Amino acid sequence: MATIKQFLTATAISFSISLLAIGEATAFTFTKIADTKDGFTTLGSNPAINNDGTIVFSANLESTSSTILIGNGETTSTITDASGIFSLFGNKPAMNDSGIIAFDANIDTIGSGIFTVNHGITTTIAESSQPRGAFGSPVINNKAAVAFSSEIENGRGIFMNIDGATTVVVDTSGSYSDFDGYAINDANTIAFSARLDTGERGIFTITSDGVTIPIADTTSTSKFSFVFPPAINNPGTVAFKGVLKKEDGEGIFIVNNGTITNIADNSKDFKFFENPAINDVGTVAFKGVLKDGGLGIFTGADPVADKVIVAGDTLFGSTVKAIYFSNKGLNNSNQIVFYAILADGTGGIFRADPESEAPSTGVPSGNCKTKHENLIP
Repeated sequence: MATIKQFLTATAISFSISLLAIGEATAFTFTKIADTKDGFTTLGSNPAINNDGTIVFSANLESTSSTILIGNGETTSTITDASGIFSLFGNKPAMNDSGIIAFDANIDTIGSGIFTVNHGITTTIAESSQPRGAFGSPVINNKAAVAFSSEIENGRGIFMNIDGATTVVVDTSGSYSDFDGYAINDANTIAFSARLDTGERGIFTITSDGVTIPIADTTSTSKFSFVFPPAINNPGTVAFKGVLKKEDGEGIFIVNNGTITNIADNSKDFKFFENPAINDVGTVAFKGVLKDGGLGIFTGADPVADKVIVAGDTLFGSTVKAIYFSNKGLNNSNQIVFYAILADGTGGIFRADPESEAPSTGVPSGNCKTKHENLIP
């Protein structure tokens, strides 16, 4: 059984960035969740956020090795660590709005598995005798359904665990040869990308009653030459990165009721994209690399008006050097969590709050006062 330990109160420093040039950018308040000045040796580059603005992430601490933690900008708590049955955690934990965390981990003896933690109680979802590679990183919805990929005899499958019962959603016994990524919404609809036996690739959704719907593919009648793992929101809209045929570049796309909409492409300012996320109000956030060499997180095609943060921005007394963003990094309040490396060598996890929607942290926007308190576990 895992115990929840609250071990520190994170530094709560907030400030706003807004940029007026070509268009008016949304102003954001940035809050530090954790960084390598807080006793962490490394932090996972794939933090996830729920609709309360709480972030789950993996890390290595100076006092212990591998850990899974949550933070909200005021407190940071250990959910589970390698002092018990686990020896190593994957760096893509997931969390729902009830605070249930799903993660993959190596077991201290031999083997690996998919697990959840809920109010300090650890539950095994699936186990294997293989130490690594047997499972893909899990995703979880607000019904506590956990989806994950796993090796099976002569192939691989995507599985879903509901109330302790695990069922196969889709596997490679049919027209699929492998799976690249997957996401789940609260209707237990799973969106996934797959390699097909024909050599093509596709994105599909499969509903709770087993109905498979093609979303996008690379067949001869499609405009795509490659499609990447999708994200899905509760209304069922799917977001993904796609590479176009005939050297027409690439872009971020959404599909709603069969209609494909272009959110951003590289016909103008952008060079390429990574990891789109979509929330229930239809906001799409993604990492974009610009043709002028810059990179950052954006919510649309205009790199100025749709900017969240970019390399070169000042953040907590240093300059942003690199940014990492996952497709679980956006919530319904348009809060965005990301991992950044700063020019002073610090690595940190930060939350961006739209200024009009930013939660109160007790520190006025633009004020760089620091609140830091060490708590005894």
